[in-house]
Amino acid sequence: MNTESMNALKQVREVINTVQIELNDPSLTKAEKSLLADALINLNKLEDVIINNFLQEMVDKINSSNGDLKKLIADMEASTVRIAQFSNTIKKISDTVGVLAEITAKAMSAGIL
Repeated sequence: MNTESMNALKQVREVINTVQIELNDPSLTKAEKSLLADALINLNKLEDVIINNFLQEMVDKINSSNGDLKKLIADMEASTVRIAQFSNTIKKISDTVGVLAEITAKAMSAGIL
């Protein structure tokens, strides 16, 4: 997550906390509580968007790196037997990373992350 995203997420989280505290103020009118509740909903949605963007960037980077590994594996398999042994080990890593990216992407699309 880049610095700007982290700062935005921190600021959103701080405002969410403040709004949650304010919602407990018994002196608020129903209209004021309603406005704060709406603000809280929107802030939570914004927080989710920032986090989901970060997760999507992570999935994209994992998939890109995994593509590089797969190309390397193909090159290694085309090479000598000794190098091919290394490619088997790297293939296992690539498969694991691919599953991680797939699980993360599915969790994001299901709204779990």
